[in-house]
Amino acid sequence: MKKAHLYEALYLVNHGIDEAVRGVQRLKKCPKLFMEAYHKSMASLERRRSIINLQFMLEMRKLEENDESFFEEEFNVWLSDEPLTGDEICQLMRTVERERKLEGKPPLVQFLSRSKRPKKTPQKTERVPSVPAA
Repeated sequence: MKKAHLYEALYLVNHGIDEAVRGVQRLKKCPKLFMEAYHKSMASLERRRSIINLQFMLEMRKLEENDESFFEEEFNVWLSDEPLTGDEICQLMRTVERERKLEGKPPLVQFLSRSKRPKKTPQKTERVPSVPAA
């Protein structure tokens, strides 16, 4: 899960609010002008910042808790001493290939659709004649 862009967006919001606060502080230098508006603006900006940060952190906590339980299961499946089933191997390879594709690397394995898979023909087994018990 790539979340860095979300944290970067929150940083940009906070940085923008910092810039707005600095602008309001510059207005404060005017004697007795904008005093009521100054205090209301500062309080409003900081209140909005806290609401945004709080909501973001609550949402991210939910995502992180979901990821933690998901990756705990993945950890237990892939790093256990039990051999992987065919389906688990296929799932692991699909995950590896998906990551390689996102990184722009060529595939290591090619997955064929059901229509392109070769038909399996049943192999004939030779019958060994049974020997009657003497």
